[in-house]
Amino acid sequence: MGDNMKKGLWMALYSAGCGLMLSIFPFMKSGVNMIFSVIAIVIAIFYFKRSSSLRSRIVFVCFGLFFFIFFTLVIAVILYTKNHSLPSAA
Repeated sequence: MGDNMKKGLWMALYSAGCGLMLSIFPFMKSGVNMIFSVIAIVIAIFYFKRSSSLRSRIVFVCFGLFFFIFFTLVIAVILYTKNHSLPSAA
């Protein structure tokens, strides 16, 4: 049980890192955004070297997609609240 828990936590960490790098990519306007996509590819390669089963790779991709959507929404909300102030109460 402990080994499966460790594998699951590593998978969550790798997929969260990959999702975060991919969610930063569209918000950067210069050529720096390519660095984030390359980092995401490197994270995926390291995970695929570590994991050999097809099931864990599919779960990694699904969780990476989930974290990408989650972090993109969080970044969009933060940027929106910074640019638009709340109306004052009368």
